[in-house]
Amino acid sequence: MKEDAITTFNRRLRILAMFKGSEPLTTQMIFKRLQGTAEEMDERSVQRVLALLGEAGYLDVVNPDAKPLHWRWPKGRKFMTLPRLSDQEVLAFRLLERFLEPLLPRSSYRALRPYFDAAQDELDRMPGWASVKNWETKVRVVPPAQPLLPPEPPPALTTATGCPDWEHQQEKIRAAILEALFENRQCAVEYQQLWRDEPVNWILHPLAYLQRGPAFYLLCTLDEYTDVRQLAVHRMRSVTVLDPKARQPVGFDVDREVERSQGMGGSNEPLRLVVRFWKRAGLHLLETRLAADQVVEDEGDDHFRLTATVNDTAQLRWWLLSFGSKVEVLEPTELREEMASQAYWMNRLYRQGEPAGQLAESDTASRSLPAGDP
Repeated sequence: MKEDAITTFNRRLRILAMFKGSEPLTTQMIFKRLQGTAEEMDERSVQRVLALLGEAGYLDVVNPDAKPLHWRWPKGRKFMTLPRLSDQEVLAFRLLERFLEPLLPRSSYRALRPYFDAAQDELDRMPGWASVKNWETKVRVVPPAQPLLPPEPPPALTTATGCPDWEHQQEKIRAAILEALFENRQCAVEYQQLWRDEPVNWILHPLAYLQRGPAFYLLCTLDEYTDVRQLAVHRMRSVTVLDPKARQPVGFDVDREVERSQGMGGSNEPLRLVVRFWKRAGLHLLETRLAADQVVEDEGDDHFRLTATVNDTAQLRWWLLSFGSKVEVLEPTELREEMASQAYWMNRLYRQGEPAGQLAESDTASRSLPAGDP
């Protein structure tokens, strides 16, 4: 039974939309990208569609005398003709380019590149007083934590030629990791551990890609093990994407593992938080609430009590500790004891006449609140 005209049109349009810029594609590449979509078809059908599009002048063959054939847009045609971008679209693509590039698989970024270029072309044609053109000078994303410098290359590569080579290799490594995650494939990695002189080689099963400040990390399992590990991307010497599919541990929860990777504990379960804030430190919480059920009660002129249901996370602990003596955790009891333990050890570290280096190793290792201490 022949397919209807709308299905035929959608399939050909879907294939045409895969061609961006000058990137050539083969029948096999297009066949794989169509798998799992409403326009899925067999390789022979893909070959016929490509041939028809070539005859119609929509595509060119890059290597007519070789196999497999590589197809691409005709020279001078970057992508399918689109209406002129609106001001809102220009803004959206500019912000996408600025903030999403580190998190996109290379193929996805290449697919968006023509749109980023079109947005830039629109900006270049605008007069200097245009609101859209000046928008980027009026918005900033302020990180909620202390800014950090990006990781540096190993000492052996800190030369005029070594640093650019390392940065270029890091770009290739990040692209390979994103490809492995996107395709759900294993990858072979050469990894430099801090305490070893020589790098180690592992087969990774990628699970999640994290950006923490200026650094990137990979949650994964190693070889045949099932425990989830966090690897620093900047310590990877090389990454090769493999054909076998990656495995995911039974019961893997990405949010739980991301939370666990930050350290400082936390079950990620909801808890009823009751805290006492110095008003000048916590005033912003009256407008940007911790939770929908937040309740605030005055406690004199200088303090208020806040009650809210929040998740028990490492981020919660970092946040509470950032207020120092300006907040007191009242409930739950377990969290109050953790904060008291942190305060005890901070007091030990900063106590006059007792530098941190004089603390006994057993004390610094345990960091637990001694029985009977307040």
